[in-house]
Amino acid sequence: MARSVPFFISSHSSQGFVSFYHSCFDGLDKKMILSGWPQKDAQQALHEVLALAESRKEPVWKILFSLDGSLEGLILPNRSAGVLISRPWDSLVWSGTALQESYRPVEQALQEAHSHFAAALPIHDQWEKIYQEHIHFDALNTLANETISQLFQDRQGHEAGKNQLRFLGAATKDGSIDCIPEITAGLSRRIFIKGRPGTGKSTFLKKVRAAANQAGWDTEEYRCAFDPNSADMVVIEGLGLCLFDSTAPHEHFPSLPGDEILDFFKAAVDPDTDQLCEKELSDIQKAYRAEIQLATKALRTAAEHWDALEKGREGINDTVVCEQCQKLKEALWGDSL
Repeated sequence: MARSVPFFISSHSSQGFVSFYHSCFDGLDKKMILSGWPQKDAQQALHEVLALAESRKEPVWKILFSLDGSLEGLILPNRSAGVLISRPWDSLVWSGTALQESYRPVEQALQEAHSHFAAALPIHDQWEKIYQEHIHFDALNTLANETISQLFQDRQGHEAGKNQLRFLGAATKDGSIDCIPEITAGLSRRIFIKGRPGTGKSTFLKKVRAAANQAGWDTEEYRCAFDPNSADMVVIEGLGLCLFDSTAPHEHFPSLPGDEILDFFKAAVDPDTDQLCEKELSDIQKAYRAEIQLATKALRTAAEHWDALEKGREGINDTVVCEQCQKLKEALWGDSL
């Protein structure tokens, strides 16, 4: 049974604006973009669709806006349908046409945020390098192989499963947020991966995801909002299982039956690494946090400009909004409305 979960499909990251729109929407039979709508009216339409889906007890995936965590879109998996609000900087629905001059302050603030995230990435690489110099890769490989064997050894010869890319959180105007508790609710087994930067968590998750697909299981792979090349979580709904990087900025702790911890630091890193490299680690962490704080400040500025623009836009006539919401529902539910 499909779960009703919130997640993000885009991120303002060290690689700029990154979207997994295609991964989430390309397989749908119906794809609707709310283009040109004032944000208030577009979100009203989404909330009406959401309320109808929930009243019918239908699963619905809630897509959140990476700038502030508000509702940006919906996917109705049982209906193979999705709705998404279009915004000017979304390269996947904006088609590269020139921005209106009024959006320049938003664009400039977002570019500033991206530059600070980009500056933070090589600092984070230095952080990872310290632990990589004190890690036992054979122990990591053994851990990965044993985990994969334990999870999938009885599942061979099936058609390869599909993978969908998403983000479990975002760097917003208010700092980092994540949807891990909501995404993992209802799963019978949650594996919390603990460790340090550079201790192989992302590589491990990608190996598990690939093995799951090879064994025939469909997966959801949640990438890091800061570095979209890095994996933060894998969900295998068919097994009621998730494995995720449970370290800052999305640190969580076991709280449910079936929760367990997989500690990469204890399994494969020299135990005195933190003490031996304390000063260097402290300096790196301070430099990294400084860039992230500047990026967050720039995102806050972008959000302020965006909100000012939206407040200055004339809303759609209430009657027209109601008519458009009804048409949207009819497009999604058809004769069953």
